[in-house]
Amino acid sequence: MRARNHLLVIAALMGASAPTAAQPPQAPAPQELLPFVPRQVSPEVRLIATPPDYFGPAIGNIVVIEQSDGLVVVDSGSSIGTGRKAVRYIRSVTPKPVKAIVITHWHNDHPQGVAAFKEIWPNLRLISTPQTKAGMLGPELDGVGLTPSDANVQKLKDQIDATKNQYEALLKAPDTPEDRKERIRKALPQFDLFLNDFPGTYVIPPSETFTSRLVIPDAKVPVELRYLGRANTEGDAVIWLPKQKIVATGDIVVSPVPFGFGSFPSDWIETIAKIKKLGFRVLIPGHGEPMTDSSYLDKLAASIATIRDKVGAAAKAGMTFAEVKAKVDLTSEADRFGTVSRLKAAVPNLWTAPMTVNAYKEAKGLPMLQTDIGEEPK
Repeated sequence: MRARNHLLVIAALMGASAPTAAQPPQAPAPQELLPFVPRQVSPEVRLIATPPDYFGPAIGNIVVIEQSDGLVVVDSGSSIGTGRKAVRYIRSVTPKPVKAIVITHWHNDHPQGVAAFKEIWPNLRLISTPQTKAGMLGPELDGVGLTPSDANVQKLKDQIDATKNQYEALLKAPDTPEDRKERIRKALPQFDLFLNDFPGTYVIPPSETFTSRLVIPDAKVPVELRYLGRANTEGDAVIWLPKQKIVATGDIVVSPVPFGFGSFPSDWIETIAKIKKLGFRVLIPGHGEPMTDSSYLDKLAASIATIRDKVGAAAKAGMTFAEVKAKVDLTSEADRFGTVSRLKAAVPNLWTAPMTVNAYKEAKGLPMLQTDIGEEPK
């Protein structure tokens, strides 16, 4: 499967969720909204997200922006079930309709809840960049089709069953640390909840695309959709609220450990610099807690530059990819992002290994495609 797998990503990151800055306490979520714990970021913006103690399959952040005549939603969840929970929450806090959904990128934990929104608001605008639309009609369809499929549900169930069997074995193993066992005990029912939300999920392609900038006007809360360049994918959309100085980045920014699959190192650094120049007050990442300064952006850009420099130098010196993997030392990046041991353990799988692929291809002038997730150079 070329599309990024929910389970592989979150299994590698298991236990890694952690806030990036001090956050106000979150009220317990109603049972019908789990695994989401919604909160208000500003008077105009709400965040629907999984909490720091969520260890199940990845679900991207959903941002709800209130304008005078309706709502603009950024991303939609990982399934029709998670989308319905987001809809349930939205309808509990405002009678205004959702008039537009912006999909930040095609990775499957962000666009797959759209069908739930269209059940209630069938005429909403569905917007992305052309590159994201291409990804949704390409690799995303490896896991979810354009119509609901029992076969796709069974495929996900098989993946979840295999992962749960691994976790059950770890629970029984005498050398598994107790803190990891505690995370596994929390994760197991979260995997079941994710599977229960999945039946009926299918892809709805965007009906509208933009190439550089699109404005959804409003007197008090104008929303600007920006394409600032390649980063985590070919078509990452950035959502900017110039009056509120709030930016939503999708997976250009993920914390506490970034995702590096199929991305574009040098362009990513430039895109981060453009986000910094916006002068945001709050940054809402694709996964993780809102940020109130640019320190994590600096850390992310520095890490990309370090990997690019080390891998690029080795590649240009004539090393094969296998030699680069074996000889280039990137343990500094585990220390950069890993404030605790479980975060350090997540960095190689989620970050340095895929970024080594990307940096090597870039240095050698090899084709770089957003669909080449995990495909190592020959």
